[in-house]
Amino acid sequence: MKLRQIVSMNLLLASALGFAGAAFAQETPPTSDQAKQEMNEQKTDPLMMQGSSGGEWSTIKGHDKGYLTKDDAQPNSWLAHNFANCDKDRDGKITEKEYMKCQSH
Repeated sequence: MKLRQIVSMNLLLASALGFAGAAFAQETPPTSDQAKQEMNEQKTDPLMMQGSSGGEWSTIKGHDKGYLTKDDAQPNSWLAHNFANCDKDRDGKITEKEYMKCQSH
């Protein structure tokens, strides 16, 4: 066999093995429980949260009912972290007045 043919066959074999190896190296999709766990971790990871400052009252989901709950605050890291401090009357809700006062501090 000529050297050129041997080199060509080795290259062909190496590329075929490399392709097959890549196909087997693919990750399997996460299970439902794994996906839920990852979502919960993202909710508590400050780098994955949507906002890092209070923002405008009118842009916060839930403001249209006249108050915000802890659930409304979760996507906004600043508000989630400061919810208890902003809820001055401790009723579990933050009104626009409470929000504006809290944000100015």
